[in-house]
Amino acid sequence: MPTQKSVSFRAHLHSNATDLIAEMGLQCARTANLISGIVSQLAAYTEEGVPLAPTVFVCNSISDLLRRAGAGEHVALRTDEPMESAARSLLKAAAPLCSQHWRIYVERTDGAAACNYGVFCGSSDPSSLTVDEILLGELEPGFPIVRIAQSATNKVEVRTNAGSGIEFRFNDDLDAVAPDTRGHLTKLAKAICSGVPGDQDPFAALVERILTKAVADSHGALIAVVSAPADQLPPELLDRVVLAPPIDLLDRYHLHVQEGKTAVSVSRLQTAAELVAGVVRSDGITLFNTTGRVVGYRGFVRSDNATRQQPAVRGLEPLRA
Repeated sequence: MPTQKSVSFRAHLHSNATDLIAEMGLQCARTANLISGIVSQLAAYTEEGVPLAPTVFVCNSISDLLRRAGAGEHVALRTDEPMESAARSLLKAAAPLCSQHWRIYVERTDGAAACNYGVFCGSSDPSSLTVDEILLGELEPGFPIVRIAQSATNKVEVRTNAGSGIEFRFNDDLDAVAPDTRGHLTKLAKAICSGVPGDQDPFAALVERILTKAVADSHGALIAVVSAPADQLPPELLDRVVLAPPIDLLDRYHLHVQEGKTAVSVSRLQTAAELVAGVVRSDGITLFNTTGRVVGYRGFVRSDNATRQQPAVRGLEPLRA
């Protein structure tokens, strides 16, 4: 006998969202409905055919959220929106506004029967912690925070400031925990900064933020680290673009700190960070040295026989992100 079915994933989304927020002591079916609604739309959200992937923060107070984030600017778009309709309306109103440092906030009101939403802006200083790093750092009693963000097309990650997270996948991938890309990039950033004298951690954090954004915006990246100074790049690399002088991200960072993190130094560091990200997104291997300088890019490994295994590149510590 022929059969007809209509399959919905709503119950599965709702139950997982309910369990996730319960870990923060938040027992609220309306909030779970809001989260599942945003997740289902954000998986492959477009406006006029253009893909958009804004980050959404759900909280109890936008003023307290901004105070914790160290960001003081926000724009309210809608107040007293019923929670039942908020997931459908907020992306339409706010998603096109969320480029660079802007994110969507949802402020629960009236016992979560309604909400206010709009957009807020984090710091433009690339040496500062991102809004995500600050707000998801730890759970404060009475102030739960939920972040919803598309990690890739048809993949949406929901994280809380209790430290837990779920990746919802709307495809036929095997059911497995996503690879720890963040952990790999942390190790890579430390390798790039291993030759920096003194306290390496603040500069390594900056490098990691640049790499994270660049890799997320690319179709894949190949990065290698050579010892500093690296006047001679490995001859096995074909068609490499040698940067002389190198892109000196470390020098821009030091000037930024010495000048007291002024508007001019922020702009100078930001432009260098954007250039480094563009290099990483290029085809081929990007070459950093161990003092955080980009010495070359668009490198390809030489192989005399395409059917044979390519030789190892001497002097390189290859890392794939």
